Amino acid sequence: MSTLEEDLSRLNFEYLMLAREAVRSNALEAAWRFGLNQKQLSIMETLTLEKIRELASNSRAMIRLLPLKTPQHIALSLHSALLLPTHNNGEDA
Repeated sequence: MSTLEEDLSRLNFEYLMLAREAVRSNALEAAWRFGLNQKQLSIMETLTLEKIRELASNSRAMIRLLPLKTPQHIALSLHSALLLPTHNNGEDA
């Protein structure tokens, strides 16, 4: 396996594990964060570790990067900052 395939496999594995745990923890939030529909949520929730390994090794990226569309009147840096979480876990900024 080439380095690219190994890297994609590792990234896919981590992504699928994260998605599965998110679905098991809070399906509604996982649907929003990962862009999953009801059928995909049902599948993700039941994936075994072996199945995740199998899916991860398909040599294709599982993650889909969505284009960030910044409104024309807002700077890209400001728009990016708006996407950051707003909670500070009790710490003062």
